[in-house]
Amino acid sequence: MQKLYQWEKRMILRLNSNSHPAADQLMLWATRMGNGGLAWIAVSLIMMGMGWRLEGLMTLLALSLTAFLINLVIKPMFTRKRPYEILKSVRTMIAPPFGSSFPSGHAASSFAAASMLWFFNMPFRHLALVLALLIAVSRVYLMVHFPSDVLVGVVSGIVISYLTYLLALRMGIQVARARLEQLPWLAGQARLTGSWVLCAAKDSLRTL
Repeated sequence: MQKLYQWEKRMILRLNSNSHPAADQLMLWATRMGNGGLAWIAVSLIMMGMGWRLEGLMTLLALSLTAFLINLVIKPMFTRKRPYEILKSVRTMIAPPFGSSFPSGHAASSFAAASMLWFFNMPFRHLALVLALLIAVSRVYLMVHFPSDVLVGVVSGIVISYLTYLLALRMGIQVARARLEQLPWLAGQARLTGSWVLCAAKDSLRTL
């Protein structure tokens, strides 16, 4: 473990000394899209508004379960400091996050949502995976997580999402889909809320 820790510190220092303005902006954008699961909430709601009601609902459920387990159950069990707190020569470009560095909540939530899209074989699952990867990498690039924090977050998100999907199978996906189809108002409400979330995301990106 000590060797891994030393390798992670060297990697952080190397990244810090080789930053690029274009990469800085991309990573800032990516990490902001992951803040509070903003992008994934918008995707889920838009899916529900476009007729993929069960898929959107299950993505929201996986996202919520992951956020709860990572931030309120697992993180408090660890007291790992973040890279910029340990390595005084590096600085983060974002507001200092709260809580333990281990594991990465951004990575866990992003991969929980992206994984659910893969389980349901959604047509835009590849784009979702790219976004999830960018968000996860941005946490290391911005000096708020070590690579192992992100790796454990990725694995945790995938596992939680898969268990959520198995639960849906056990309950009967077809039955749930049929019942959701009987709620025509759900699509309209989801579409309006999704549009509002996207507008909020655009406003936040203007501050970059």
